[in-house]
Amino acid sequence: MALIVFRGEPSEELGDRFRLLAELGKGSFGEVWQARRLKDGATVAIKIPKDQEKGEEVLRKESDIIREIRHPNIVRVHGFHNISELFVIEMEFVDGYDLAKVLDSVSTRAPLTFEQMLEWTMQILDGLAAVHAANISHNDLKPQNILVDKASGAAKITDFGSSRRLEDVWVWTKRQGTEAYMAPEVALEGKRARNVSDIYSIGVLLYEMATGRLPYSSPHQLLTGVQIAKPREINRDVPADLEDVILRAMAWRPENRFQNCGSMRAAVQACLDRLRAEAVTAAMPARSEPSQLGFQPPSSSPLYYLELAKQRLAEGDAQGALEAAEAAVDRSDGHPQYLRMLGGICMRLGYDRKAAEAYEQLLVAFDRGYPVEGQQRRDVLERLGQLYTSLQRYGDAVAIYERLVDAINRPYSRFRLAVAAGLDGDYGRAIQLLETVRAERPDAVVVYSKLGWAHALNGNDRFALSFYNQALALDAFDLFSLFELGKYYFMVGDRRRAREYFERVMDADKQGFYGDRVRELTSPTA
Repeated sequence: MALIVFRGEPSEELGDRFRLLAELGKGSFGEVWQARRLKDGATVAIKIPKDQEKGEEVLRKESDIIREIRHPNIVRVHGFHNISELFVIEMEFVDGYDLAKVLDSVSTRAPLTFEQMLEWTMQILDGLAAVHAANISHNDLKPQNILVDKASGAAKITDFGSSRRLEDVWVWTKRQGTEAYMAPEVALEGKRARNVSDIYSIGVLLYEMATGRLPYSSPHQLLTGVQIAKPREINRDVPADLEDVILRAMAWRPENRFQNCGSMRAAVQACLDRLRAEAVTAAMPARSEPSQLGFQPPSSSPLYYLELAKQRLAEGDAQGALEAAEAAVDRSDGHPQYLRMLGGICMRLGYDRKAAEAYEQLLVAFDRGYPVEGQQRRDVLERLGQLYTSLQRYGDAVAIYERLVDAINRPYSRFRLAVAAGLDGDYGRAIQLLETVRAERPDAVVVYSKLGWAHALNGNDRFALSFYNQALALDAFDLFSLFELGKYYFMVGDRRRAREYFERVMDADKQGFYGDRVRELTSPTA
């Protein structure tokens, strides 16, 4: 099972669906592009994960969560698509900037008025109220996930995938740390107090907008709950009633915060009304300095080594990053939070064996009773399954995916178990599991192509060819099925039909993986 890695280029076409126009953002998770929808010329944004195996589940989850919610302060999700083995999510294109860029650009020439920051806060609360009304929590509110439209000036919430990388745990650098906006109950215990954890994150957003600082200057301060500086101690222009709103939203105990978006919005509206009334006789106050973020933990702390690991990664020093991450684990006596970080860095660097060892230790800690959310446990099981597959430890992968199915019996989990079973030689079980997934996801191209693969391994070429063709009926650019059909006809000596399929592979394969396999198979020296 090959890992499909996406790297887009301007003007590249994705099947007959989209033409890429300009890259909007990039991270370890994937890329976001401005694109033109070919069927009607509409401009949209599409998110494309680098790791398609993991990315499809995350993006499908994001699309399922939010596409039914329509609100002017939420970036609309149109749906998801499978295109030539790429899974993409199609979203509303917002011509603007994320709030992080706005806050970092504040200056005397471009001040940020309290009127503007309060308007944005109310818009964010309005969008979040619609999310909460659907019994959903965002879980990752931060400036990077708030877009500001150029034309209207409206703030819109985006990124409902909760795609915070495991390797980011407790590593804060400027504009890179999700944990800076995390409620204490989430940071300390991995538990979310439902909607009031999102309220806390909005309090941090408002604190930063008003002061240009984060409330805590290090993860240690957040974990130990030190007394934060009040906003008016940093910026004397912060109105007293606004300070009260911020501090209440950021109350350490969840029950002392605003209990819903409506009550916080009413308090913010009261602040804004008073400011506008006073603006008749006085200038509207504003902040005129850019945000000053970042921290440097003491060298005795494991956090120091995690920050060092991040720095080494940015410098391209893979070995230095690994050594720093291992030192962090040693300094923390193998604390699960640091094991997560080490495992994530090892996966990122391709050190699969070391990554598996870290996640194995982490899973042991979970099994011994370390408090953990169900989703975190499932993430570790998924990563171990991926690693065991990469290391060709197929029996171990089967055992891990069996645990994943026990934890969450969803089509994705059974699909991964089916693939592991097939790789381990249990073709009958693989076919049985894939058929259960097909019954629930009859439109999933990858299920048909893997059914063809499993039947081929099981010696039933007739069924294999049938499922490959069914996959192509759903997606004419499915590279796996095109290649396998071409390979079959090449092996049985039907070179004409083999050439037809291989030519389609070469035309559709933008990343070159299957093209290389075609050349390797058809080379005279092969």
